[in-house]
Amino acid sequence: MTAMPDRLAIDGGTPVRQVPYPRGRGAELLGAEEIRRATGVLGDGALFRYGPTAGGRVTAVEDELRRRCGTRHALALSSGSTALSTALTALGVGEGDEVIVPAVTFVATVGAVVMARAVPVFAEVDDSLTLDPASVAANVTELTRAVIPVHLDNVAADMTGIGRVATRHGLFVLEDAAQAAGVRFHGRPAGSFGDAAALSFQQGKNITCGEGGALLTSDWDVYDRALRFHDQGGQFTTSTGSRSHHSGAPFIGTNQRMTELAAAVLSAQLDRLDGIVSRCREVARAIRDALGDLPLTWRRLPDPTGEGGSLIFFTEDAKTAARFAAALAGEGIPAGQMYGGAPVYLNPAVLEQRTAWSDGCPFACPRHPTTRRYHPGLCPVSEDLFGRSVIVAVSPVMTDRDAEDVVTAVHKVARHLL
Repeated sequence: MTAMPDRLAIDGGTPVRQVPYPRGRGAELLGAEEIRRATGVLGDGALFRYGPTAGGRVTAVEDELRRRCGTRHALALSSGSTALSTALTALGVGEGDEVIVPAVTFVATVGAVVMARAVPVFAEVDDSLTLDPASVAANVTELTRAVIPVHLDNVAADMTGIGRVATRHGLFVLEDAAQAAGVRFHGRPAGSFGDAAALSFQQGKNITCGEGGALLTSDWDVYDRALRFHDQGGQFTTSTGSRSHHSGAPFIGTNQRMTELAAAVLSAQLDRLDGIVSRCREVARAIRDALGDLPLTWRRLPDPTGEGGSLIFFTEDAKTAARFAAALAGEGIPAGQMYGGAPVYLNPAVLEQRTAWSDGCPFACPRHPTTRRYHPGLCPVSEDLFGRSVIVAVSPVMTDRDAEDVVTAVHKVARHLL
């Protein structure tokens, strides 16, 4: 049977594209400069930031992050997940404390809370797919210690509204900016609003060194505690000598250090960050404008001038969204439903409260008076919005033709499904 151009590709038609365009961000631009800087580290033979021959590359990255993000301190770490865990430890969040997180986020946000022996409390997102300040306020109890707004897919949360709630109730604010390096909210960088923030430089992020992260803060005590925690507690002796970080009594920590090799690659990527975010924003805006004739509801952007290039829209129902995402993928467009269109508390590990050290024991402790249970319907607004959402990848190496193909494909699918 001959393929029909107007028929959806998943139904036997001819796809708009035979080969999807590249969907990565900073990883798509890895090139000669990253190789040159990484080779320099290998030539020096100094991969460890605290080694006697270290070239100071991690320190230089921290200095650049402080400058870009407008915070007094930055600590380079081994991943975005460890940045969240280190930040919670540095803030003093611990056993039995409640931490409010959005229903829509990556599982690492929840994992960091559980690793701190605290209890995740899920709040609704609004049509920006970021934390709804009103839901944050509604979930505060006498045990609430912190709130983690997540800047999801390059869109900053409403830090003004969340900040008011946190101030009113005396809560720490830890920004999860893993997906928002270079993003701004009303002129200020994401990561500069809270008591601390976490960045990620994993392969799929705006800039990358494969794995890596950073903690940002303007509070000396938070920085000092994080600095010690990420390097085995901060005071110890090895066969090559002793190491002591700043102040305070020693405590047991862990190893979450960034290497000089990762920092060398990241330093080149940092030079590219502004251009990456600007190009992705430009492409996303052009595509949204070109699709303005369709009955699609676009994700609300709290600060359209500061977002980092997000293409997410909502259909009328979850069934249509799943079909729309599959059809776009069939047309050669990198698209889907973020995290399967399900809130994070429906992840089996979270839903069943399973950890590596306890099989199904609730996220609680002896001093916690109630046990939190998670279930479908816990955050109905978030479940509805996320279930109806479709995400289309945006990349800094997209050409105008790539963007035109997205527009063509969305129009094609819409003719069949809307």
